Amino acid sequence: MGVKMQRLRILKPFLPYLLAAGDLMLVFLGYFLAFAVRFPVEVPVFNWQPFTRVIPWVGTATLVLFGGLGLYQGRRNGPSSITGGVVTGIAGVMVVTMALTFWFRGFAFPRSVLVLAMFIQVQLICVWRYFFWYFERWLYGRQELLVIGRDLEVPGVLEKLVCPPGSWFSVQQVITPEDLDQLPGLLKKADAVLLSPSLPREKKAKVLTDCLEARREAYLVPDLYDIMLSHSSMLQLNDLPVVEVRDIRLSVLQRAAKRGTDLFFALLCLLFMAPVLAACAVVVAVSSPGPVFYIQERVGLKGKPFLLYKFRTMVHNAEKHTGPVLSAENDPRTTRAGKFLRATRLDELPQLFNVIKGNMSIVGPRPERSFFVEQFVNELPDYRYRYLVKPGLTGMAQVFGKYTTSAEDKLRFDLYYIRHYSPILDLKIILQTIPVAISGEAANGLSRKKAKRRPVLRFLK
Repeated sequence: MGVKMQRLRILKPFLPYLLAAGDLMLVFLGYFLAFAVRFPVEVPVFNWQPFTRVIPWVGTATLVLFGGLGLYQGRRNGPSSITGGVVTGIAGVMVVTMALTFWFRGFAFPRSVLVLAMFIQVQLICVWRYFFWYFERWLYGRQELLVIGRDLEVPGVLEKLVCPPGSWFSVQQVITPEDLDQLPGLLKKADAVLLSPSLPREKKAKVLTDCLEARREAYLVPDLYDIMLSHSSMLQLNDLPVVEVRDIRLSVLQRAAKRGTDLFFALLCLLFMAPVLAACAVVVAVSSPGPVFYIQERVGLKGKPFLLYKFRTMVHNAEKHTGPVLSAENDPRTTRAGKFLRATRLDELPQLFNVIKGNMSIVGPRPERSFFVEQFVNELPDYRYRYLVKPGLTGMAQVFGKYTTSAEDKLRFDLYYIRHYSPILDLKIILQTIPVAISGEAANGLSRKKAKRRPVLRFLK
């Protein structure tokens, strides 16, 4: 274990640079191979020169797009999450290359090379990133994880850790907060520690101190207190060092910047997605009887209600006999067209009109019905802080969560987003929404994998 930890400390800082260097080489290799296929004998100088002019800019665009899509963040959810981001990134690189050649008047750059290069680059980079993912996993090994938490919350945590295929973690042991006196001895056999959110703060401090002494990683499932501290800054009052925890609400300038971003992207999307909107409307109308649009009251900024527009994905009057019910995976009320629209997030497109009206933002917490909001507020008191910003068409919880992700975990994503809001973060989430929509992964629930789940109760004592 000591050799592995030492190896990781030496190599870990260099891994993102190695990954980025491989991406750049393969993007350019894709263009070279496309030229070779298009011109098997000799590439005409007339066609080659426009490409050489844009090489530096294409490399920069590749790093920016891949970074914005989160492709240089640590990914421990399995290699299957890579493909959507790579496809989106390479498509963006192709668009940027076309724009650059037009800007530099490189009209001789063959369009056939651009299209061919995209397909080659996707395959090359997917293979590279799959290899790199398995290399990282070999480098890290399966981390022996020590979980600290209460009996009621531990099963849900363990399910997320040990059930996904290709999990990086092997749960060594689970202990309760009352057993923390055993921690120094247990850390000798563990690589990392996972702390549940219910752990009292003084005990969190003890765990983090012990991890620091033993040079072990610690993973913390945050509560509001932890999220508020995560964006704090150190300052001094005379010679007294203090941590400043700022208001979680957006400032006037932040609200103005967010509104400007919302209008820009909403109008741009409506301009380019008009044919898609029309096609979706026809599909909904033909696939099942009932109205094309689903109009429902939702809770918005500061708890004020507004009417939300979506394409209808369920049978008409789906809740006539049941009352308000949260949607589940393989919900029998969902139409065949509705399943596709949900998986690709196309059912959300009419919400662009809500954005223009000012009821919603492009990025923000998912809008919920008042019936469920009242329940969530009673169960999760911090839930009310979601309404310090406008609800969004997409958001951190929508990108990183699933339909079946618990309300508590979605709340953590939403609070983190509000605490760390910036226009750059909004742009990153918008970019990361594209591969999610392409793959439909966020629409999948955990029940599809029940047959592959390993029992988690064996870790509980």
